[in-house]
Amino acid sequence: MIELILEDYLASLKEKDELDVLLSDLLKLDGYTVKSLPKTGERQYGVDLLAEKGEEIYLYVIKQGDLTRKTWDGDKNSVRQSFSEIFDVYLNTMLDSSYQNRQKNIVFVTNGIIQDAVRPNWEGYKKSNSTEDINIFSILLPDLVNLVIQEGFNETLFSKNKRSELRKCLYYLDEPDYKLDFFESIVSKYFKELEEVTTEKKKNKIFSSLQMVLSLVTHTANEKKRYRISIQFTEYVLISMWSYIQKNNLFEKTNEILWLNKFIKMYIDSNEKFMDNLSEFSTIRNGLPSYNPVEYRILCFEILGYLSVYAAFLSNENSSKNFDLKYSVEDTINLLVNLMNNNYGFYYPVYDNDGIEVSLLFYVMLLKRNIADVEMLVKNYISYIFSNIRNGKYPILERQYSLAMEIEFQEIDYAKRYSASFLWGILFEWALLTEQDDLANQILAFDFLSEATIQNWNCSSEEETNLYIKSEIHMQGYTDILNELESNETKKMILDTSKIANFNHFSFIEYSFPAIGLMISRKYRIPVIPSYWRREFIYRIEKMKG
Repeated sequence: MIELILEDYLASLKEKDELDVLLSDLLKLDGYTVKSLPKTGERQYGVDLLAEKGEEIYLYVIKQGDLTRKTWDGDKNSVRQSFSEIFDVYLNTMLDSSYQNRQKNIVFVTNGIIQDAVRPNWEGYKKSNSTEDINIFSILLPDLVNLVIQEGFNETLFSKNKRSELRKCLYYLDEPDYKLDFFESIVSKYFKELEEVTTEKKKNKIFSSLQMVLSLVTHTANEKKRYRISIQFTEYVLISMWSYIQKNNLFEKTNEILWLNKFIKMYIDSNEKFMDNLSEFSTIRNGLPSYNPVEYRILCFEILGYLSVYAAFLSNENSSKNFDLKYSVEDTINLLVNLMNNNYGFYYPVYDNDGIEVSLLFYVMLLKRNIADVEMLVKNYISYIFSNIRNGKYPILERQYSLAMEIEFQEIDYAKRYSASFLWGILFEWALLTEQDDLANQILAFDFLSEATIQNWNCSSEEETNLYIKSEIHMQGYTDILNELESNETKKMILDTSKIANFNHFSFIEYSFPAIGLMISRKYRIPVIPSYWRREFIYRIEKMKG
């Protein structure tokens, strides 16, 4: 099964930045030294990748897809043209003089096959141009599959236990309630192995194998149109990678940051495929597919979470500086706004801790839109949620789908169980911060909240390490009760600058990757650290004071 999925994945790779990068990683795992990769805008004179092993030199000509008559000798980008440039120019003028007397191997690499109609041409060319010093051969799709299995998934890097978990990870991808347990187990094993090795070479082998696994599972998920799962795969690797860097204080280590950026690139790719898909529905009234009203609203809030986190990631200037992006932060927010304008489900949370997604949305809108837009958004959410509760449809404290269905169809009165709310804590805080005191007072006056505590959660940077540990994360932090004090006192507590000073010591803030903290909140269902937006409001207040 893995071999077939690998074949499908490898066959889908583009020549530039995908097939060439994969080949480079495979060669490194096999003990080659890669001397050069193709650079955009520079003439290669036929050579896409140069490597050496022992006393031999390898010049790779990399093409996507099957070798046909046209791709063999049909235009200036043909394989034969590349070989001609190697013989006529590269070997005579571009190859370093220290390599001239070494054995040379010119290798045609493709993620397809050589079609029968052109095979005689290829075999004839090899025979005519091979010499005692120059060997010509090919690496085709079946060879690439074997290389990946031998180098990326060998017994040292990829145990039988990992292989079994990968099969299950891929096998269950069609399940509607897919869980990441098998994938997370594989990733955890990789990072445990990283803790046990000391040389950069051994670390790179582990990182390369992990990258291949991540490429395989995201490709398969995207092929099955499970775009949100693809994002989950990449987010989990990023969270794990950041935890590893933070734990071992590797923020200044070039090699680890290089691998982090490779995983970020895969996160971007998964989100862009998700956005491609969502664009088809964004302008259609209630166009998001669902089976019932509860599932529809759950889907809306899941989309809200993914897009808000991604928009926050894009808001960091390093994102646009370091990566090629198909969609800007403005494109992402515009897509989200279009979806919200056409799908009522974005305004009616099913669960109380959907306040996580609401706070993510408010935060990213605060970063990129004017304050008037944020004020209106806060006002709309309060109005819509209040209206739904008046109709007996409470955002429930328990994350139980069956209970949500009972409430949706008014088979149960939830009012007496509504004893505390994180969601209303978020709405109350944002009403205060946007200086809509009338809205804040309305929330305090709501009869259904008269016996309830409205609260928000916070934590300190000293607890950061435990935020990456699944069994520890829900035991971190503390709760502030927001309806115990007068509104002006609550606002003072919210804008306490000492908490902002502590917030700046989180590694993902100090080292400019704030999206990590947001990914943790969305994945593990813990509230977003409110200092994300409180810091922005404090900056605005200080700026106004001059």
